[in-house]
Amino acid sequence: MYIFLGAMGQRTVVCPNCKRPVKPVECGRKNQTKRYVVVTYCCPKCGVELLTERLEIPT
Repeated sequence: MYIFLGAMGQRTVVCPNCKRPVKPVECGRKNQTKRYVVVTYCCPKCGVELLTERLEIPT
């Protein structure tokens, strides 16, 4: 298993539900193919999905 520290989790975005700037936390991860993983980031306060990132697994 690979652990990624993506740039999306460190970016501050405005949550459309809370109306406040938050730093998204990883809330989901799915294997799309053997080479790619889809990571979703959510608001730490209300849990709404904010960002989706497709990461390539290094070989």
